[in-house]
Amino acid sequence: MSNTFNLTRFIRLFKKHTLEHAKTYLLSTGVLAGVTAIGLGLFVVTNGGRLAIPLQNIVFIYVLTLAGSIFTSLVFADLGDKRKANQVLTLPASHLEKFLVTWIYSFVIYQLLFIGVFYVVDWVIIGISHPPANDPNKMINIFDLEQRAYMAFIVYAIFHGFTLWGAIFFEKLHFIKTAFIFFIYVLVFTVINTPMLQFIIGKNDLRSFVFQQFSFTDNKRGWDIWATDNMNHTTLIVFAIAVIILWLSAFFRLKEKEI
Repeated sequence: MSNTFNLTRFIRLFKKHTLEHAKTYLLSTGVLAGVTAIGLGLFVVTNGGRLAIPLQNIVFIYVLTLAGSIFTSLVFADLGDKRKANQVLTLPASHLEKFLVTWIYSFVIYQLLFIGVFYVVDWVIIGISHPPANDPNKMINIFDLEQRAYMAFIVYAIFHGFTLWGAIFFEKLHFIKTAFIFFIYVLVFTVINTPMLQFIIGKNDLRSFVFQQFSFTDNKRGWDIWATDNMNHTTLIVFAIAVIILWLSAFFRLKEKEI
């Protein structure tokens, strides 16, 4: 039997985790539905019964990312408690199997569950809303590239990798410490982004935001520069590599844990 990964042992560990956390996950699903309903409901109330696609996208992206980040930050909370950590680390399963169980729940199952919850809540909210007769509400289609709901999955992958790493790296206050470091990185990138582009382009009046288009004036004419499709694809590849590195870093950090 392999000490790294054994399918039978992994399935037993997955079942054990599911049975032990079923009630917690069920209650969390109810909270997730409630938060989603509040977000969509507020938009309906403040927009005269209208629930436009962009507003649904906002709720979809923010709730998926924020709720998922909080959940992911808690998946290894037991490692911060010495008594519980001993139980986790002495469990007869490999570190890879333990990591995969939490990864599947926090990344794959969570997203599938959220999609189901969101569509049910969205359907109910749209059903009870009273928009103008000539402008009915329509549900978002997460597979429609023009509606850009797919951006939620890209953003969540980045946040998941970062919070999963923080959940293992920090022993206490996982979410707070991880969020603090994340916002420090965002602040640093935001501060250095414009000066770097000004130096590269040679325009002191250049304006930009991280990973967005930039603008500048030349001969009294304003110019907006957007990334090409190839550059967008390259950005996605860079993000994917960064997420994989974060996942691997979290796994190897878990392997370093000792009783």
